[in-house]
Amino acid sequence: MLGPLDLLVPPIVLVTSAVTFPYTLLILLLTGRLNTLVSWPKLKHTWFKHFWWWFGPASKPLFSADVRPLIAQARGVVLDIGPASGIWMRDLGDVAASGAVTKIYGVEPNASFHPQLRSAAKKYGLEDVYQIVPVLVEDLEAYGIEKGSIDTIITVHVLCSVGPNAGKIIGDLYEYLKPGGQWLVYEHVGSKHAAARMCQRVCNPLWGKLLDGCHLCRDTENWLKHAGRWESIAVHPDVKDGYFESLPHIFGRLTKES
Repeated sequence: MLGPLDLLVPPIVLVTSAVTFPYTLLILLLTGRLNTLVSWPKLKHTWFKHFWWWFGPASKPLFSADVRPLIAQARGVVLDIGPASGIWMRDLGDVAASGAVTKIYGVEPNASFHPQLRSAAKKYGLEDVYQIVPVLVEDLEAYGIEKGSIDTIITVHVLCSVGPNAGKIIGDLYEYLKPGGQWLVYEHVGSKHAAARMCQRVCNPLWGKLLDGCHLCRDTENWLKHAGRWESIAVHPDVKDGYFESLPHIFGRLTKES
């Protein structure tokens, strides 16, 4: 906790993302990928990939102490939502090696990340377990994943950017859990404190544009708790987050009613 200096975190992240944009343009020009340059969706996804390529691993140590024990609870058939470049693949590999996990669907619609995901899956012994699902959550059933077929859903830093109707998407994901299935969650959310909440509201419009649709102010905890009937809810704020924390987190486990 840095006190009031925590309010500087969103602006610093925005600046670093903005700096990545000209680098992305240069790479695309040098590699002759003009089709990406003239398509805003493709350009946006490629830009975010270049940003996350270094920011994901660089920020991982800040969250590992909370995320790794969550992932260790995964079991059965897993729906891994928005894995991006797969920075938690090693932890998934450890769980799969123990025999607790039998199948992992990595739901990642940003095709720019797919080569990194495949490489990470191979590196950590998940070639026969991990399957990339290149669609949005809204299209999972059409892709062939049946509702009520999933033992574990994992969402780490993804519900902030699943689309403008996040509450509905969270409700839809609930339907994919088996009775007794679990949802393991680690997400940044809207702050309950005035100064941090104001910082989030000021930064949020630009944040979404520079970070591929991410939102700072979402009431994710409330949406999760009301997604359906839960047998148990053990989701709580991160005790390390102070009054000025502008990227506060919730994390924990929800178990669907049997």
